Amino acid sequence: MKATYWRFNLLVGLNCFIVFFLLVEHLIKVPSGIQVIGRMHPMLLHFPIVLLVLTGLFVNFPKRFQESVSISVLIRELLFVSALTSALTVIMGLLLAREGGYDGHEFQWHKWIGVAISFVSWGLLWIQANQHKLHRYFFVGATNLCLVLVLIAGHFGASLTHGADFVLSPLRSGDAKVFDLEHAKVFEDAVLPIFKAKCLSCHNPSKPKGDLVLSDSASILKGGENGPLLLAGATTESLLIQRLSLDISHEHHMPPEGKPQLTAEELALLEAWVANGAQFGLPVATLRADDTLMLAIQAIYQVEEEEHFDFPSADEASIKKLASPYRIIRSVANGSPALAVSFYGTSFYNQQSLSDLKPIVQQIVTLNLSGMPIDKKDLEMLKSFSNLRKVNLNNTPLDDEGIALLNAVPTLKSVSLSGTGVTVEGAKSLLANEAIQKLYVWNTAINTEEVGQLAASYPAKYIEGGFVSDETSLLPLTTPQVTPARTFFRDNLEISLSHAIPGVEIRYSLDGSEPDSITGTLFDNPIVIDRAQKLRMKAYKKGWLPSGIVEREYVKSPNLPDRMELQSRPHYLFPARMELSLMDLESGGDNHADGRWQGYLQSSFATALYFDKPTTIDTLMLSVLQNYAGVTYMPVYPPEHIEIWGGKDSVNTRLLAKVAPDLMKHEHLTRRRLIHCPVKASNVQYLKLVAKPYQNIPAGYPGSGAPAWLFVDEIILK
Repeated sequence: MKATYWRFNLLVGLNCFIVFFLLVEHLIKVPSGIQVIGRMHPMLLHFPIVLLVLTGLFVNFPKRFQESVSISVLIRELLFVSALTSALTVIMGLLLAREGGYDGHEFQWHKWIGVAISFVSWGLLWIQANQHKLHRYFFVGATNLCLVLVLIAGHFGASLTHGADFVLSPLRSGDAKVFDLEHAKVFEDAVLPIFKAKCLSCHNPSKPKGDLVLSDSASILKGGENGPLLLAGATTESLLIQRLSLDISHEHHMPPEGKPQLTAEELALLEAWVANGAQFGLPVATLRADDTLMLAIQAIYQVEEEEHFDFPSADEASIKKLASPYRIIRSVANGSPALAVSFYGTSFYNQQSLSDLKPIVQQIVTLNLSGMPIDKKDLEMLKSFSNLRKVNLNNTPLDDEGIALLNAVPTLKSVSLSGTGVTVEGAKSLLANEAIQKLYVWNTAINTEEVGQLAASYPAKYIEGGFVSDETSLLPLTTPQVTPARTFFRDNLEISLSHAIPGVEIRYSLDGSEPDSITGTLFDNPIVIDRAQKLRMKAYKKGWLPSGIVEREYVKSPNLPDRMELQSRPHYLFPARMELSLMDLESGGDNHADGRWQGYLQSSFATALYFDKPTTIDTLMLSVLQNYAGVTYMPVYPPEHIEIWGGKDSVNTRLLAKVAPDLMKHEHLTRRRLIHCPVKASNVQYLKLVAKPYQNIPAGYPGSGAPAWLFVDEIILK
């Protein structure tokens, strides 16, 4: 039985169009209206697959169906619809490919096998319409060949959409290795696996969509057609975080809607990595135990089990008494008596900081003194820490003489000395101690050759010397460190700039200009700020790309109320220091959970300020956090409006000001914001500030329709 001429001619026309398109595709630019047709390719392609599989069943097992249905007629109809939908699917696929972003051998295989399926299915219809007994085996063979082509084309199509190892990845996940915190690198072992799982299907060397490849550090640093992907240390300014944080329905959101999305924990890890400087060779072990990046890694990966300890737990009252925002004490694991202690803020560290820990010294197994101004007495005191296993001395004023004192700590196994003055001789004296098993000398005077010599001399020990450049590409410097971290001050503030890598030159400006390597002021002495100013700084070193720009806006807060009363209850997770946190000059960081931000959700922030004498107030400023996407998809917005009431007392008040802050566009968002509220009131002895968070985030912004978080850290009066 022959196929009707119109059907056959239709297929001839479609397949001839395919041939024509393939011959001139490099000249074709698909208009937007036709692009819609091309994007229907994924929707239509399932029809020919199913129909060809059904055809294969009928052709290979005709006797099972012969009694109930006319096999010849059914096969002919199936083949026609299969050939028709195959041709249409190929045409749509060719149109879709012209939009760009599809390249590499996987795409080429998918493309040409798809074309082959269209022609083979058309040929099958012709053979079936003209076959007799002599053609039977040829027809069956050609049908099975078409099914094999469908299987292969489907495999390459899945690789284009979901990644090369999409099919077999579940089998491999069962053999996932335990994450080794001591030996792992942040980028290689924590960040890159996220890119591989969620990004490489579109941004691999075979298919560099947007001319962006995320498979290796050199390609990531290169960026794509939209420019650099990362701005080290600047989370909201980095294109990577901007695109990941957009609402899923936004046309530029990555990964695109319909593809596997990043989890909240994965996004938090990438944000923390960028905020930490987006370093490619950074060892995980050099991070503080309560560093945001370390916590993000532990939230995703299965880490090695902690050592079990048999000493008794410390007294809870002692822990509570010793804990503060500048001395964090936590358990190393649920149910474990072992404690990890971390210090923050050099101005809060003194001679008593370590000796104060005597009530819990038996339980401390991990001690983080990174960046602290420790001295010889501190190091001598460590020998009283009878169960200390790990100490972090990164970026401390430590030299070889001080390092020798660590040998008096009998239980010490791991020492991190990154950014210190240790030399190879000091490292040898420490490694000679049999108890020491791990040593980290990242960013010290010990060069790569000396690290190799140490590793050869002590083969049973782990020695981490940091990232070794292959000198084929330049890496960006991390951003300079600023001490102190706060940006508020009363009279003046002395600021120091530093960098973990020796020999780095830091340039800065105070007039808002670009601190370039020529006109920027070279930092060599502390900077004294005595009025509101914006400090911009950048790091330079030969053989490295410059760091990103760090900006700090310093605000003078000379006036204080005589009393303050918090009239609203903050969220139980983010109380900060209640009233004290609002005028303690301590700036909250980029992390809303750093203990300095006071958080509100679905309830207003309200506080009252009392003055013993009549006072004139010109301006009130409120410092807030902004992070529309949120570290864990908690949308953090400025208040919807701020009301300021004032008068002689709390009874006789009037509305002095009502301010509705503008919402910044997400792509231009600054993490910290100072909202100015003009008051211009005289002879007031009472002020009340009320800030109302959004109950429904406006349309067009991330999280629209949901309630927003409000985080505040300081009130400034002028």
